[in-house]
Amino acid sequence: MDDQKDIKDIKVLPSPIPEGWVLDTKFKEDGTEVKCYLCPATEQQFYTYEDLMRYVRYAKAAKVSIFSPYFEANMKQEGYKRLKKEGQS
Repeated sequence: MDDQKDIKDIKVLPSPIPEGWVLDTKFKEDGTEVKCYLCPATEQQFYTYEDLMRYVRYAKAAKVSIFSPYFEANMKQEGYKRLKKEGQS
């Protein structure tokens, strides 16, 4: 019985995480654990499920970010940095 966790110790996510996103855990310098929803392809992060879903609904409707038919994961950093240096947006 000692092996079982109390039901209050089990954390349930509000709903499934959308495809392309992960729940990431980071630690502050003081050891505090911080969880965030992360898109590895774009490095975007949200600290609440509600904020993540608000963005996902917007991005799908606008067809931007990973929801764009033209998105390529390898474009994320180098292409964006190059465009910023050249003064384009």
